[in-house]
Amino acid sequence: MDRVLIAGAGPVGFTVALNLARRGIPFTLLEGGDKIFDDPRAGTIHPPTLEMFATIGVTDTMIARGIVVGNYHYRDRKNGVVADFDLGVLANDTPFPFRLMLEQHKLCYILHDLLKNYSGHEILMEHRVTGVEQDASGVVAQVETPAGPKTYRGSYIIGCDGGRSQVRKSMNVDFDGFTYPERFLVLSTRYDFQPHGYAITNYIADPEEWCALFKVPGADDRGMWRVVFPADAAAPPEVIFEESAVQARIQGFHRKEGPYDVAHRNLYDVHQRVASCYRNGRLLIAGDAAHINNPLGGMGMNFGLHDAFSLTDKLGKILLEGANESLLDVYDRQRRTVAREYLQRQTIENKNNIEQKDPARQAEFYASLRAIVADRDKLRAYLLRVAMIEGVRRAASID
Repeated sequence: MDRVLIAGAGPVGFTVALNLARRGIPFTLLEGGDKIFDDPRAGTIHPPTLEMFATIGVTDTMIARGIVVGNYHYRDRKNGVVADFDLGVLANDTPFPFRLMLEQHKLCYILHDLLKNYSGHEILMEHRVTGVEQDASGVVAQVETPAGPKTYRGSYIIGCDGGRSQVRKSMNVDFDGFTYPERFLVLSTRYDFQPHGYAITNYIADPEEWCALFKVPGADDRGMWRVVFPADAAAPPEVIFEESAVQARIQGFHRKEGPYDVAHRNLYDVHQRVASCYRNGRLLIAGDAAHINNPLGGMGMNFGLHDAFSLTDKLGKILLEGANESLLDVYDRQRRTVAREYLQRQTIENKNNIEQKDPARQAEFYASLRAIVADRDKLRAYLLRVAMIEGVRRAASID
C-alpha cells in the first residue's frame, strides 16, 4: 500500500498518524521543528473530542493527565460572576459532561508514545515541507532536511502544518478572513487564583481590558494558571514583555502582595480564516491549515482534532475498502460547512461579547446569560453549541 504523507507533528498531525497506524495504513510524518514544542498554546478539550479519542482508547490516559472541569464562569471584571455554567447538564448527551484541561503538547506526547506500538511508519523531525505537486497516482512533497532538499512520495498528503501551511499554499484555494487589530498576550503563573473564587476556566468581560483565566496541569502537573489579555499590535514584544509592564498587567487584574512569578510570557497574532476548500485532488488539509480563529472558547484545536477523525475515517475506507474518492469531497463539505457555521461564528461572537463597550448591550448580554443558567432546557441548548456537540451532529448530517 502506498504511504500517506502528513505535514506537521502537532496534535492534529499526531491524531491523523495514530488513526492511520491503527488501520495499518503506512505513513511518513514530516515536521519542520526538532521537537514537540511545549510553549503555551491550546489547553481545553471538549466533550465530543473526548468521545472520539475514547473510540481509540486514548481518553482515559488524557483524563489521568489533565484537570476535569465541571463548570466555568462568565465574569465581569469589576463586578464578579455573571453566570456559572454547569456542564453536568449534558450528562444525557455525552459520557464526558465536562471540559478537560490538558496542554496540546502533552496530547502530542501521549499520541507519540502510542505510535511506538505500531510499525510501518516513520516520524521525521527537522523535515519541513516546502511545496507539493501531484499527478494521477500520488503526490511528491519537496522537503527541507538537515541533509539538504529531498522529495517524498505518497498516495496523499494531509497538511496539518498550521496557519502558514505549505500544503495549503500548494493547493488552488483561498484562505479568506481577517486579522484582529490586537494580539493576545498570555502570561503563565503558579499563583493559585481558585481560593479567590475563580473557577478553573473564566471568561472576564470588560470594555477596556477583557481577560481570560484558566488553569492547566503545567510541566510538573502541579498546576499553572494562564491569564490572557489583549495587547497592542503595534507595540514591540520586548516592550510588552518588560517585567514592570507584565507585573502591571497581572496586578491590575488581581492585586496581591509582592510580584507574580511569571513562568512564561507569549504573544500571538489572532486571525479568523477558513480555506475555500479542504481538498485539491490528493492534497488535503486539516486543523489550523484549514481554519484559524481566536482562542476564546477553546475551540480551535478541538475542531482540528474533529477534522482528523473525519478525514482518517474516510481515507481508511478509500484505501482499505475501495470506497470512491468522492468521500474526500464529503469531508470537505462537512468540515468546511461547520467551520463557517459554528467555529467562526461562535469564536467571533465570544470575542465581541467579552469586549463589548456599549453598556446597554453589555447589560442585555449579561441578562441573557443569567436567563440561560436559570433554565435547564435553555442551558442544555446553549451548552450543546458551545461544547461543540451541536457542530459535530451538524457535520454528520451533511452528505
